[in-house]
Amino acid sequence: MSVVLIIVKYGEYIGTIEMIRRYFRTKKFYKEALELSKVKEKNLMVIGDPCHGNYFRFMSRFFPNCKHGDVTIDLNGCSKCNRMNINDMAAWSQFDTNSFVIMESGTISFSEDIEEVLKEIKRVSGGDFFSGGGTWGFLWENFLYKTYDKNLNYVTYPFDYRKDTFHRSKTLVGKQKLEFDFKNI
Repeated sequence: MSVVLIIVKYGEYIGTIEMIRRYFRTKKFYKEALELSKVKEKNLMVIGDPCHGNYFRFMSRFFPNCKHGDVTIDLNGCSKCNRMNINDMAAWSQFDTNSFVIMESGTISFSEDIEEVLKEIKRVSGGDFFSGGGTWGFLWENFLYKTYDKNLNYVTYPFDYRKDTFHRSKTLVGKQKLEFDFKNI
């Protein structure tokens, strides 16, 4: 019994560390995306409501890791958000090609077909895309995601278009690892 308890506690520790890393990574990516949008004279799109989008929602309220963009997309977002379903491919057509720098905070984990959503992100961003990634780790991937939202489909890993070629994710059901060549999607 004590070995199981040690494993669970270790998993909780690693999960907490990853949530803290994700918080600071998203904060960093937001600042970099905002600056890049000014340099490239493009609008900033944030995917994921900075007011509500966190497993511990009080963190978002008191310690936001980003702000709204010129456009912020979140199906269940606040009044400042475009309440668009990221899975609605027709809705993406309202955004011109290469018109935004995009910063994503884990919301694409709700994709029904992550490859199709990434194609639209690539089209709209022209490739200028940052993702803080979703929460990951053994306990999250196997148990805790079920306590967050039943519509969560993927674990997504951080992505920085300046360094990364492949966008990596994993299906929560079946645990299939996916890699998409973002530069050629």
